[in-house]
Amino acid sequence: MRTSRILPRLCAGATLSILLASCAQPLGHGPVDWDHGARRGRVLELLDAGAAADAVHACVAAAPVQGRYARVRYRGTHLHHTVVAALPDGIDALPGAEVELWPAHCADGHVARVERVLAPPAPGGNAS
Repeated sequence: MRTSRILPRLCAGATLSILLASCAQPLGHGPVDWDHGARRGRVLELLDAGAAADAVHACVAAAPVQGRYARVRYRGTHLHHTVVAALPDGIDALPGAEVELWPAHCADGHVARVERVLAPPAPGGNAS
């Protein structure tokens, strides 16, 4: 009789544990400043100023387009987004690199930018 009450509770507890574990975010390649709007992204390709001009001007028409840019894919709240982001001097982000991305705020006149390249995960660590 006692066993018949414990089994459903154990099954419910195991199911809840699995569901909660599936919602957890992977640790990835290091901390990202989530609290201030940064996101973790992956560089898809590098672009020169000419190739990035249309995407930059679609966001901020008067923005000067010079320097290097990258097409970066990141996850928003529920969807994945692909943006063209400025690459500051001194940041060597190759395709496939994980980066800290500050998404564009077109209404405020800010195009997306890569802040830094994230360190690769430790061997045996949790890779995203």
